[in-house]
Amino acid sequence: MSSMLGATEDDSAEAIRRELTHLREMLEQNSDWIWEVDAQGRYTYASRQCVALLGREPEEVVGRTPFDFMPPDEAERVGRIFAAIAAERRPFAQLLNRNLRKDGSLVVLETSGVPLLGPDGALRGYRGIDRDVTEREAANERLRHIARHDDLTGLPNRMYLREHLAGRLAAGQRPGVISLDLDGFKPVNDRLGHAAGDRVLTEIGRRLGEMAAAHGLFAARPGGDEFVVIVPDGATASSGPPRGTLREILGQAIAAPIVLDAGTVRVSASLGLAHADGPNDTVEALLARADRALYEAKEAAKEAARRAGLSGG
Repeated sequence: MSSMLGATEDDSAEAIRRELTHLREMLEQNSDWIWEVDAQGRYTYASRQCVALLGREPEEVVGRTPFDFMPPDEAERVGRIFAAIAAERRPFAQLLNRNLRKDGSLVVLETSGVPLLGPDGALRGYRGIDRDVTEREAANERLRHIARHDDLTGLPNRMYLREHLAGRLAAGQRPGVISLDLDGFKPVNDRLGHAAGDRVLTEIGRRLGEMAAAHGLFAARPGGDEFVVIVPDGATASSGPPRGTLREILGQAIAAPIVLDAGTVRVSASLGLAHADGPNDTVEALLARADRALYEAKEAAKEAARRAGLSGG
């Protein structure tokens, strides 16, 4: 009888060992990285998939925290998010975070986890998985870029312009908006064709983009031959770097000759400037005031030309 009980116990123990081996194999062969951390966020377990994701063996990971493998700014960002999650002892899902592999390359992980609680409800740590979503996020970023940039000039489009301006206003800033409309563009388009017109727009966009990068501005192309430049909080079109005012720099950048297959052309621009009035200002109101100022500038230029023609006659 005792031998039968012993055999049964041996069979049960062997079955448990087989089951554990099977589970371990599943863990190691899973395409996701499975891990556990303690209450201090230190890894206590890491499946071998961390080799594929981070280029590090499990023993290089255990004892360290997830933030040890992130760029400093990312570690700070994700650390704040995870601290709030852990304080509430709640599960989380699809937390995106950038990590540095052992060879220095960047990998984007999608992390999900559940809290491990003790009998008294105290947080013991977290158990979760990481998934490599680098290619997916790169594709999403390309789509976001396409959706928010003009396909001809590469400058931010109308949607991105509104987002950027809304962000500045929400931050309590009082930016200036310079609305530009190209003068002399229509004759170029009509005389030399749309391909030449596109070349002109592309070149003007390149110049504005370079100028914006050099002087901390934001340049966009909402459409057509219209461009918009966002001026920093407190700056004006009359202020600018030592080599000239923003208005002068813009004028010079646009007026420089543009070489086309059919010859060299020049265009100029009319400018309209508006500044945010206060905390209750809106994107729509600010852009409308800039457009109105542009219209008034063009009308004033026409009137000046008319008077000059009369006086010359």
